[in-house]
Amino acid sequence: MDQKGFEEQITAAEKKLGIVIPAIYKRFLLEHNQMEFDDGILYDISQIAERFQTLEFDRYAPDYIPIGNDNGDYELVMKSGSSITRFGILEQGSIGTCKPDHLQNFAQWFANGHSFQFEAVKEPADWSAKVKVILKKCPENKAQTMMRIRKALGLDTPASELLRSAEKAPVILTDSLTYAVARAVIAESALAEWLDIQF
Repeated sequence: MDQKGFEEQITAAEKKLGIVIPAIYKRFLLEHNQMEFDDGILYDISQIAERFQTLEFDRYAPDYIPIGNDNGDYELVMKSGSSITRFGILEQGSIGTCKPDHLQNFAQWFANGHSFQFEAVKEPADWSAKVKVILKKCPENKAQTMMRIRKALGLDTPASELLRSAEKAPVILTDSLTYAVARAVIAESALAEWLDIQF
């Protein structure tokens, strides 16, 4: 099939499923269609459509698109939307009840060897337990990123103090959030590159 045919196939699937495939993954589809590796697979457009319906994303998580699988119980997912660049992993049994883990930039992950070996996520028995949110490393674009983090976590730390503390990373930013809230904030704000949770 030529490129125009692929583009038409993608557009038809988007219309049928009510989704928008991120431009970064659309480029992957046009260049590679799909890929199978020793430890996982990245889906082509027909597989995306099949998994979206079979795993009932349309019913439980219509904002997410399955783009691959680790040859097991985890789906690689991206949010629906042209400008989305990050993907995460989601256990099939938690579709619609949890946010994806291990969010990372798709292009960087693919260029760096596309390993499907994701670290197991440790979770507390009590999601209402208070946790520490850690700044793992000092962001390159420190001022802008730290202000994003300040807003996302609802910190009242003065901006100047927050910028100084970033230089000392890893550092605890707050210990006042519950695990459920901290996990959701980090996932929804796409801050997993800099933030981590410590029990």
